[in-house]
Amino acid sequence: MKKALAFIFLIVLQTSLFAANPVNDVMFVNGNVVDQKSHETLAGVEVRVKGTSVVAYTDFDGNFFLPEMPVDSYELEFHYITYQTSVLVTPNCSHCSTINVELPSQL
Repeated sequence: MKKALAFIFLIVLQTSLFAANPVNDVMFVNGNVVDQKSHETLAGVEVRVKGTSVVAYTDFDGNFFLPEMPVDSYELEFHYITYQTSVLVTPNCSHCSTINVELPSQL
């Protein structure tokens, strides 16, 4: 009987935790960064959410992922050595489609 009550308590607790933090309150942003001329992927590009401390870097395939953020519109800054800094504004959505960014070279 104690095991059944403990099991029911855990289910109720888990359900209440998910109800307190609905999935629709956060958004995920992912994308790909390439060179504007050659369209080669760029690894190690800094992706910064302007006005916050949230920073991500592109992987070897030029992909980046920003974790759960409150649903809103954000300015993303893309910094990479020998490339011009680019700024992109994300749409206000719960799960945006992949953002593709082409960085222009300074050379």
